[in-house]
Amino acid sequence: MNDWFRSLAALGAAFAGAVVITFGLAVLIVPGLAGSAQGPDPASSGDASAEETDDPSAIPGLGGSLAVTGDREDTFRLNREHNGERYSLEGDKGRIIFEGRPVEVTQMSFDGLEFFPEPDACTITPGDLDDRVGIGFAELRCENLADIRDTGTFTFAGTIGMPLDMIAESDLPESGGTVEVGDETWQIAEAILFSFQRPAIAGEDYYNMGLVDEEAGGAIYFAYDIQTHQLTVANVERAGESVDVPADACELRQREIGRHNPRTTVVELSIRCAAVDVPGLGTVSISGTLFVDRIEFPG
Repeated sequence: MNDWFRSLAALGAAFAGAVVITFGLAVLIVPGLAGSAQGPDPASSGDASAEETDDPSAIPGLGGSLAVTGDREDTFRLNREHNGERYSLEGDKGRIIFEGRPVEVTQMSFDGLEFFPEPDACTITPGDLDDRVGIGFAELRCENLADIRDTGTFTFAGTIGMPLDMIAESDLPESGGTVEVGDETWQIAEAILFSFQRPAIAGEDYYNMGLVDEEAGGAIYFAYDIQTHQLTVANVERAGESVDVPADACELRQREIGRHNPRTTVVELSIRCAAVDVPGLGTVSISGTLFVDRIEFPG
């Protein structure tokens, strides 16, 4: 089995699930089909969208604008995100850090002031949701926050846009499915496609996706061209042996279902290979339909 791919797959799975596990707010069910989403156009939601920044990794719809009242009146604009150990929305005047399940504000920086709100000081109320772009909108209100140097008390209130799976429980299908390989049925527990350029690693084969059945000892590996966005079956492995697959041996069809968040798209993938050499099975057909989480990392 390709050890490098296993490591990358584990990393990608953690990325795709981290927001759900750590930050998800399971209070609403998002429609599973993209056409049933009812959120506003993220590009026109609020006057502090990601379009107002030169950051190429910024995403339209993320962020927002909060009214500041109390010892000072101002506007707190957020127009980009940061994915680190803790998720944050940021702007030129500061940032808001979110943690926990359900999601809550744990730290806020604004115009040189620092706040560490108590758990009940801020409320996040989900509103419009859009799984076509993976954005969820919510009303954020933090009442009477005193900064740590006790120089003032402030209230922050307004609408923010966040990754959808941070503020809602989605019923989009989980990745995985089954693939018929000759007379065998391979059970695929998860399917993650990395649609970004890989780092060069000497002596390692690289594949953007692997459909692995641990029990059967089989795997189907895929290559993805980041320029043409073409996905092809590249290699089949079984019982410790692998065989490269000609680029034209298989027909693949993809249909986008929706987005968990702006960088993770759920895709229905159909695979049809009329005749492929599979170690231990000979020349057999491969077919199946399953769901894939396609992950796009920022540039």
